[in-house]
Amino acid sequence: MSSCVGIIGGGLTGLTAAYRLVKKGVSVTVFEQAAEPGGLAASMDLGTVSLERFYHHIFTSDKHLLDLCRELGLDSLVGWFEPRNAIFIDNRLYPFTSPMDLLRFTPMSLASRIRTGLLTLASRFVRDYKPFESQTAKDWLIKRAGEQSYRKVWEPLLASKFDRDADLVSAVWIWNKFKLRGASRGRNINREKLGYMKGGFAQLISKLSEEITEAGGIIRLNCPISGIRCLPDGGFSLDGCPDGEKFDRVLFTGSPQQLAALDTPLDAGQRRMMSELKAKANLCLNLELDRPLSDYYWITVAQRDIPFVLIIEHTNLVGMDNYPSHVVYLSRYVDQQDAIWQKSDHEIEAIFLDGLSRVFPGFDRAWIKRSTLSRAPYAQPVITRHYSRLVPSIKTAVDGLYLASMAQIYPEDRGMNYAVRLGTTVADEILREL
Repeated sequence: MSSCVGIIGGGLTGLTAAYRLVKKGVSVTVFEQAAEPGGLAASMDLGTVSLERFYHHIFTSDKHLLDLCRELGLDSLVGWFEPRNAIFIDNRLYPFTSPMDLLRFTPMSLASRIRTGLLTLASRFVRDYKPFESQTAKDWLIKRAGEQSYRKVWEPLLASKFDRDADLVSAVWIWNKFKLRGASRGRNINREKLGYMKGGFAQLISKLSEEITEAGGIIRLNCPISGIRCLPDGGFSLDGCPDGEKFDRVLFTGSPQQLAALDTPLDAGQRRMMSELKAKANLCLNLELDRPLSDYYWITVAQRDIPFVLIIEHTNLVGMDNYPSHVVYLSRYVDQQDAIWQKSDHEIEAIFLDGLSRVFPGFDRAWIKRSTLSRAPYAQPVITRHYSRLVPSIKTAVDGLYLASMAQIYPEDRGMNYAVRLGTTVADEILREL
């Protein structure tokens, strides 16, 4: 097959699509603006292991990712762990792992605890999300779990996750969260299992990249693309492509907003529809400490006066093997227009560390061996009501131009499993048309 496909974006979706295409004899070139592939799954070196810049784990239900790991011979590297979780509320940490923890959660009345537990349990068995599309998460949670449950727990969490758009978020989004976490418990609702790859998910990114290049594909790093142009005799050229190559098909794997901002043949109506979709940026501070903060893996922060929504102690899940430090992530979602997004890395780190001292009054900055702040401008699509009407098609109105982004995996939320699924889906679509 002599066709040539240009893929803009070397994240997991773009790499999966490239891998599927080169294995079918398609000539593929991947363009990644960063110095390393991986996108939101990109990593940094941490002693003898790699560590993702943004926190990652997988679920037992992540079939597409696990199948790809088996195909690449990496399945033996995937380990399964039982996390201990907590919630920080009213300036105190409460265990929040099992149904019994919920029953003991005294910030809410017993009736609210029972209603919340029944809601999360029932969500696991719901298959048809369409009835939730017309409801906001706020209205759905108040109706199903009660006003107190919403005000104490869900309202601050939604505000921390979606900022000024919290009241617009669809019930489908929160239902899917309940469903996914429930599925990770299997038949035993008291025990959750989360997966992680020994040595980091950089192993997966590296193996995919290796398979692509060995099959004749090309991956160009530090190569941003600023425009996509239709050629008079058919096909495309890319502004920023160093060799002036021509492509029969082009796949864009960034956000719809990023595609709308490029110099492309999309018409004004298409650009408007894509640019009007909402997404939140993410600020993720990684701390390498000389000691743990707690014995919890995942701490949800349900207080608006704390500048992050999650504290994730990675090494409390996977253990300290090969890790030279205790690894902690502090994560916040924010509008790109928000004042904190405009601040310097140093200023953001200072704000986050002040917040960490609120959660852990004994925390000492002398414990920090190294800190790294990572930014992602389009980290979390905002799923609003009737989102199924807004999801962009994989095939754009420009013949031969495709879009594959996290905004298109609805009703599921972002995750590596769905990035792999989407990469395979768009590769199949391209192969059908070539």
